[in-house]
Amino acid sequence: MKSYKILTLGASGAGKTVFLASMFRSLLTQGEYGFYLKAEDFKSQRLLNNIYEKLIIGEWPLGTREISEWKFTCCIQNPDLENFPICQFIYFDYAGGQLTEMNKKDDKLQEIIKQADAILGLLDGQKIQALINNSNEQKIDDFLNKDLPPIMKWMSYCQTPIQFVISKWDLLENDNFDLKEISDRLLDIPKFKELVVSRNKEGSPVRLIPVSSIGSGFATPQPDGSMKKIAGSIPRPFHMEVPVSCVIPDLLEKEIQVNLKRLTTISDASIAENSGFNKLLNKFFKGVLSFRPLIDLVVNIIVEYFLIPIIFNDSEPNELNIIIAQEILKRIDNWGLAGIRRRVAADEKKLAEFQQIKNEYIMEIKDKTTALRSAITSFLYISNKLNQDFPDSEIIVDKLK
Repeated sequence: MKSYKILTLGASGAGKTVFLASMFRSLLTQGEYGFYLKAEDFKSQRLLNNIYEKLIIGEWPLGTREISEWKFTCCIQNPDLENFPICQFIYFDYAGGQLTEMNKKDDKLQEIIKQADAILGLLDGQKIQALINNSNEQKIDDFLNKDLPPIMKWMSYCQTPIQFVISKWDLLENDNFDLKEISDRLLDIPKFKELVVSRNKEGSPVRLIPVSSIGSGFATPQPDGSMKKIAGSIPRPFHMEVPVSCVIPDLLEKEIQVNLKRLTTISDASIAENSGFNKLLNKFFKGVLSFRPLIDLVVNIIVEYFLIPIIFNDSEPNELNIIIAQEILKRIDNWGLAGIRRRVAADEKKLAEFQQIKNEYIMEIKDKTTALRSAITSFLYISNKLNQDFPDSEIIVDKLK
């Protein structure tokens, strides 16, 4: 089973441990998301549940002191209550206190970065609130000079997709900030913009994802920076499913875009030798695809050509199959995934149709392949819903100029 390694970076107090506990609790059952997460063992499950249960009564956990490793199996349950494991997500939670000590060489962290499939940088929403309001010089200085530089430094060492996750979104939401305002302010930081521009050129997505591990109306910030629970409140986590759902779609989009140059070096003759390729072209490119056939085609290509050999056979896909898949996706609405995203972002009815497709795929699960197809559809739906709800969640510098 394929494991996707996700490195979580964030300064002390940004809420990494709370985020992981809330994510696990939110995805403990399948619910509306179309998948659920199972902890590696009972010890991990109990620890995460304990963190969350203390959170409910207003006790926030202490910061991480070293690199913690959390393994989750992503599973899907069909209407007959059969469970299908799809893949594994491994989160590495790096100690926030050590992160800001940039003078120390951390060989272990560098090794994890080399293996990472995605890097998640957790940005403290309370400090971003101060930055936008220009209201607390100490918080602003900590964010600009201590918290953000090491995150960007470590991100610059890798070529994998990156996510900037804004924690404590409930605080920013209460001040009526929108994501574009925050994105524009972050792009005013030269090193941040430099990192985004380099990723844009590589065709690797850069996400800006708002999350709240406790949700609006649960706690209020105190003068010392701590949070105090509001009496009688209950947690309403927001967007806990989004960061993990974006990992595979972003990896696939990067794979498609980065390898477009490689396609130009492949001779037409070598592609034409595969009759299946020509049949697909004849079937799908005579006219403009409507939305449902587009989703079906893209999901099936992703599953059949990209993921089945890796996830179920633990081997790399056949090179010619990858070429075929990339060539087809290249011809579908400018790389397929981007085409779907544009259609959904432009039309709320498309998102509702996408949700219906997702639900139908769950009903059709009968084996590992159909379960994988359902999972990919759920991931694509959630990432597309993010783009519609927050159009500025994907940071593209040219678009923002």
